[in-house]
Amino acid sequence: MPVFGRLETEVAAKAPAHKFHEVNSKRIHETAKICPKYFQKIDLKEGEWGGEGSVTCWYFVIDGKAVMSREILEKVDNENQSVTYNVIGGVLKETYQSFKFIVQAIPKDEGSLVRWTLIYEKLNVDVPDPNAMLQFGIDVTAEIDAYLIQEELEKKTIA
Repeated sequence: MPVFGRLETEVAAKAPAHKFHEVNSKRIHETAKICPKYFQKIDLKEGEWGGEGSVTCWYFVIDGKAVMSREILEKVDNENQSVTYNVIGGVLKETYQSFKFIVQAIPKDEGSLVRWTLIYEKLNVDVPDPNAMLQFGIDVTAEIDAYLIQEELEKKTIA
């Protein structure tokens, strides 16, 4: 019997929502540079960077272990500043029948709120909820936020 689940979290960030969305949609190829602590590299396998239907392999470290996830960029919603990735191979497919990430950047008066939603189907009831992946999203958000704030400071210094 399938075991479906959904986990969500929201992370407060200082950087504007449109900057977060830009990283998650148009600057995907820079993610390893932006978050070297978490991502080793991201390879484009099919399509164009940031294009719906594009396939990427994400090489990252979680719980101290280097792993890979092959994903399709299923949807880019510029109006709601969200992206949806569907996992089609790699470490998550070892324990989950299906797995999607939705990352949405929501504007606030100061900065933004970054919402991570994980939607998954476990291969069996013994598979734990992907809390480590949710924490990974929280950690990556903090790293991207710090990078974007520094990037903005450097632009102001140059100007």
